[in-house]
Amino acid sequence: RSLMKTSLSQPDLFPASSLQFSEEPQSQDALHGRSAILRCELSGPEDMRFWWTQDGRRVQDSNRRFQEGSNLKFTAVDRHADTGSFQCVASSSSTGETVTSANASINIKWLERGPITMNEPASEAELEEAERIVLQCHIDGHPRPSSKWFKDGAQLDRKDRILTLTNLSTGDSGIYSCCAQNAAGKVCSNHNITLNIFDKSVPRVLVAPVDQVVLRNEEAVFHCQFRAKPPPLIEWFHDAEPVLNKSRTVCLIPSSSLFALRVSKRSAAVVCVSVEIADMGERLWRVFSAGRGERVRCDPPRGQPEPQVWWERAGARVASEGRVHQRDGDLIFSPTDRSDSGVYTCVARNTAGQKQQELVVTVATSPEWIVQPQDTHVEEGQPGFLHCHARSTPEPRVTWYRKSVPITEEGSRYKLFSNGTLRINSAEVNDAQTYSCVCVTQAGSLSAHARIHILEKLKFTPVPQPSQCLQLDRESSVSCVAKARETPIMHWSRADGADLPSHASQMNGALRFSTVTRADGGNYTCVASSSVQGEIRAHVHLTVGVHVEFKLEPEQTTVYQGHTAVLHCQASGDPQPYVQWMLKDKLLSSSSSSRSMPNGSLVISNVTTEDTGVYTCIAGNTCNIRDTAAQLYVVEKPVHPRSEDEDKSQFKMFQTIALSVAVAVAYIIAVLGLMFYCKQRRKSKRLQKNRAGGEPETECLNGVQLNGHRVSEIHEEVALSSMRPSADSEKQQSCGDELHFPRAHLQTITSLGRGVFGEVFLAKARAIEETEPETLVLVKSLESREETHRSEFRRELEMFSKLNHAHVVRLLGICRETQPHYMILEYVDLVLNTFKCFINSMQQSRLCLNVFGLCLQAGTLRLSPPVNCPAHVCSLMSHCWASSPKERPTFSEILQILTDSPADTKV
Repeated sequence: RSLMKTSLSQPDLFPASSLQFSEEPQSQDALHGRSAILRCELSGPEDMRFWWTQDGRRVQDSNRRFQEGSNLKFTAVDRHADTGSFQCVASSSSTGETVTSANASINIKWLERGPITMNEPASEAELEEAERIVLQCHIDGHPRPSSKWFKDGAQLDRKDRILTLTNLSTGDSGIYSCCAQNAAGKVCSNHNITLNIFDKSVPRVLVAPVDQVVLRNEEAVFHCQFRAKPPPLIEWFHDAEPVLNKSRTVCLIPSSSLFALRVSKRSAAVVCVSVEIADMGERLWRVFSAGRGERVRCDPPRGQPEPQVWWERAGARVASEGRVHQRDGDLIFSPTDRSDSGVYTCVARNTAGQKQQELVVTVATSPEWIVQPQDTHVEEGQPGFLHCHARSTPEPRVTWYRKSVPITEEGSRYKLFSNGTLRINSAEVNDAQTYSCVCVTQAGSLSAHARIHILEKLKFTPVPQPSQCLQLDRESSVSCVAKARETPIMHWSRADGADLPSHASQMNGALRFSTVTRADGGNYTCVASSSVQGEIRAHVHLTVGVHVEFKLEPEQTTVYQGHTAVLHCQASGDPQPYVQWMLKDKLLSSSSSSRSMPNGSLVISNVTTEDTGVYTCIAGNTCNIRDTAAQLYVVEKPVHPRSEDEDKSQFKMFQTIALSVAVAVAYIIAVLGLMFYCKQRRKSKRLQKNRAGGEPETECLNGVQLNGHRVSEIHEEVALSSMRPSADSEKQQSCGDELHFPRAHLQTITSLGRGVFGEVFLAKARAIEETEPETLVLVKSLESREETHRSEFRRELEMFSKLNHAHVVRLLGICRETQPHYMILEYVDLVLNTFKCFINSMQQSRLCLNVFGLCLQAGTLRLSPPVNCPAHVCSLMSHCWASSPKERPTFSEILQILTDSPADTKV
């Protein structure tokens, strides 16, 4: 039980560390002498201390290697000092908790120059006797460099650090150097070596005879030694005559010395000569054209005495006369003939022996056709062959051309055979070209042309995308194109077997929808058929949606450092688009400082200068992707020291605000009192009028009493006489839903001006009237944030929504899914004049009375009476147009006059 308790409580003894590295140092490659950095970042408290260790020892800062923040920076990596394992150590000053990162190392790449040394033989003095020479290139580096050897600047076919020379000859003499290359660069040896190789077959004097003075009839000995491989023959000459061992006075010793038994009284010249003959070289090759004169020289080899040379063919000497003859060591053809092809031998001989060298003569003939290339039909995707066979002496060299460009076997497109055949491994449509075959020998050439015709297979060009999106309520089409040997027949069908909708048509492989509906989504099949090649099918899944459109785009923003920046971005579409933000080509993810809101806006808290940049909002759904960008500037907040003047000005500002508030309160009280007074007076006048008919009422406009009435009361009576208040809020909501109109279906034509609520403009509304595809409408926007304006806008919406008369402007729709709200009204010329009048009156402070969409502007202009208009109505209208407000009737009077109108009048 105690053991179980111990094991269960063990995790409590070693709790998990709260410190975690957000970025640990990673092993990396670096060049010797170049800069590098090991990064280390920790997500945790701010009171962190960092240091670095190398193989367990703490790293000390220096000019070359030092700690920069939490990172370890190398200004110049050293391959000796920077090896080993590095670790980043972080410690919390408050808690004392310490965490150590994983090991990281630097793979240092370097390359160092060095000399060339001779490993074998041990010294240059032994070169003469050496059978082989071994040279070593001392260029070292990491990774191990690849070496190249050079002799007198020409590259040798050796790639190892060790160069071994065997079968030494004079051709091996020269200056040897080496170069090496790896990821760190390329260098060459800083000390080269020069080799002087002697021809061992050439005798060299080791001991030369010296002049001697001896008494007559005494003996004389002459020593003579030569060195060569093979050992040379030595001859002695006395007065230009060979010395023979048969003489009684001369004796030849096997050591190549000459022993004179008795010297006569006269002087004599004795010469020691080494007899030799050198090799003549390897076989020679010559190719001649038939019918031309040719000459081949046979140079005698080096020898002592000088060798004699002559030409032989098939073991017999070539004649000194005739079409083929020899003269002074030259083999002469005058002229060449096809029968002259064969092997000729140049023979050299002296007393040391005989050497020979072969010459192979080929008399070239012009090529003749065996098989010429012919036009060929090749199936697309199948191999194709073109044959080009010719005979000649020697075999002709065959070259194929495509568009005047030689064809090679690079890649996998073509294969060239030794007999001249060309194979196209997999024929493509663009291989339908004319190909040229050229056969060449020294005596002439042949050429021929052939064309390849590609039989196209039935295929889609291109293959339709398997998933595509159609724009809802728009005209859309899906393309399907195919190619074959003959024009294929294209046909679209639904995968479920249902008929295509009536608003869908197909032509030349394109499936067109005049107006896309939700029901048009699904799986479709495009079929391309050919009577010769069968048919192929492509399956396409169509999704119906709405392309992404930005409702609110981000704007250029400037914020103070340390504040919060908000970039707005709202997009609409179907399916609902997914919004992401990008900065400096990197997608932003939610962090402690920045987060993306559900509506798409980006909120960056506690901004710094590093947050400055261009932020891109990307919105996309299955139909399309769109983006928009805005610049964010982060600036330092200016700091101004407060002074006594500022304190005084601040106090004065508070005084001003308090005085303004007091005046506003007094004004409101006065207005309310005046309203109450006007209402009471109006009631009393109405009572007097009902009893005995009193004086006409006057108006009160713009907060000023006119005949005891206010504009607010006039509006109130208009509302009361035109509509009944809504019984409940649910009916109002259902009315708004019925009048809702998509904002995207509005197309602005022109702006008419600005009113109390906001901008008024003329627009086209798509499908707002059932009988018309587009309707000209008048749009009033609610841009004001004041609650009084917003309340008045709602009252006006309620008023128009309950009016339904042929002579009164109709409310056609409402747009209030986003700001600003729109009121869409029926457009007539009179309405346009009304709004213009209303806007002008607001701008020029001219009186304008808006009654159920009619605007009557004061002035001298008088409209002619309407046809069949009763006299009392014309009189009423004239009074309404009176220049003085006091002379105009009130709404109550207008209502009373119209109520008293005879029943048979058309009012």
